[in-house]
Amino acid sequence: MSEKKPFLRAAGVVGAITLLSRVLGLARDMVLAAVFGASRVGDIFLIAFELPNLARRILGEGSLSAFIVPIFSKVRTDEGEEAGWKFASNALTTVGLFSLVLMALGILLSRPLFSIFGYGYVERADWAAIELGTRLTRIMFPFLALLALSSILMGLCHSLRRFTTPALGSVMLNITMIGAGLLFWELPDENVFAQYLAVSVVLGAGLRLVIMLPTLAGHGYRYQFRLKPDSPRMKRLYMMMLPALYGLAVVQVNISISRAFATWLGEGYVPCLVFSNRLIQLPLAIIASALATAILPQITAYWIEKREHDLQELGHFAYRLVFILFMPAMMGLIALGFPIVRVLFERSEWTLEASERTYWAILFYAPGLIAWGMLRILTPIFYAQQDVKTPVWAAAASMVASIALNLLVLFVEPLRTSLAHGGLALATTLGAILNMAILLAVLKKRGLPTWDLALTWIGVKTLTASVVMAGAVWLGWRMAAPWVGGSTIRGTAVLAVLVPSGAVIYGLLAMLFRVPDLDSAWRILKRRGRK
Repeated sequence: MSEKKPFLRAAGVVGAITLLSRVLGLARDMVLAAVFGASRVGDIFLIAFELPNLARRILGEGSLSAFIVPIFSKVRTDEGEEAGWKFASNALTTVGLFSLVLMALGILLSRPLFSIFGYGYVERADWAAIELGTRLTRIMFPFLALLALSSILMGLCHSLRRFTTPALGSVMLNITMIGAGLLFWELPDENVFAQYLAVSVVLGAGLRLVIMLPTLAGHGYRYQFRLKPDSPRMKRLYMMMLPALYGLAVVQVNISISRAFATWLGEGYVPCLVFSNRLIQLPLAIIASALATAILPQITAYWIEKREHDLQELGHFAYRLVFILFMPAMMGLIALGFPIVRVLFERSEWTLEASERTYWAILFYAPGLIAWGMLRILTPIFYAQQDVKTPVWAAAASMVASIALNLLVLFVEPLRTSLAHGGLALATTLGAILNMAILLAVLKKRGLPTWDLALTWIGVKTLTASVVMAGAVWLGWRMAAPWVGGSTIRGTAVLAVLVPSGAVIYGLLAMLFRVPDLDSAWRILKRRGRK
């Protein structure tokens, strides 16, 4: 257990800051919902924002930051600090120049890119929407270059077991967007307001980069211009990064495709899918990202040192935490998702109908929480082995399945009528489950941490406790609903009682069912609460 303590401590630090970021992210979404509602301009801004945001997920939380960790760590271990910092400078210069080229191409190709993701507007010949979306995409595309550099710095910080400033970087984007929203709220022209928001996205990315520099400087890093793109270590990074970029892109493109398809259903569906997915991503970001960030350096060390038993133990420990923490989150969102959406978003331009559409998507996204949580743990296990091909093929299979299901929902009339945008969310969920199943099957063949009977039994216990908890809080809301009426304040007060009450009910039932590692899960949550 002693070697689990650094892992839990790091997960708690990252999770606490990520919680702050997600709370600010909800505040940002509340501003967007109030100003735009589930409307045409809201669709356009969120589709344009999806392009740099997709880059954030791929580069900021994925390949670059993940793969820098094992390479930089090995160079420092084998050749010393100076060699490590030389590699860091070379990586920054090489990746920076490459990302600038991609940024320029993205700006030049903004119109076709937006037209692909917002194809419903092309189909309806809404050229004004295409023009606004193109303009917003061009403004936000520098986000790509800034996030590429930030990802390098993030990986360096993680290698040094410094998790605070990289996690704080994600807060910057939300602060700048909230600031822009509050400053320009009263603008009568929604198109101009959307452009100011786009500028704030780029500003937030710049601050995210700058905030990590003092931490690295404190460890002796001084950037030196070094451009050796054909060095052996850079070639190794390319071999790991390029297929992984594709693989991670596939995972996120599953979500983006559903939003692109949503424009075919009509106006106003994109914000409903985006905000419902953000609520689902909240526990993922707070818990799974923290676990994945903390687990990668330790799993890498175990793999390099050939400590297979420790690798097995740490993997199973992380899997158990996913079930313990995500199962109640899943059932809680199903039980209280509708009042949560109403309390968070239903004001100004956001209507009751928009809340109903958003909750309908939550019902189909929520069952994927366990799969998404497991993927955040499974993928670093493959990265620690420097195996990037397997996650790529697993993600590709899930994307094909997801696209096929999306097309069925859109073009099979009974499915389109009965499921609508909920069917698009369901396709994303089923794709994630398929992805998880493939990775677990591969690990089983390799004799590495995988699904077993003990984990199944934990799943049954945590599901039972979560269902009972969800039933209790749902009944509590139904009883309080007449008193709440349409009041946001009363609704917030009731949820403030029901959510912690549900956590207590779940915790007591889990103790009664003797679910293992409850103490570890509680330490993560308590540490996050303190911070």
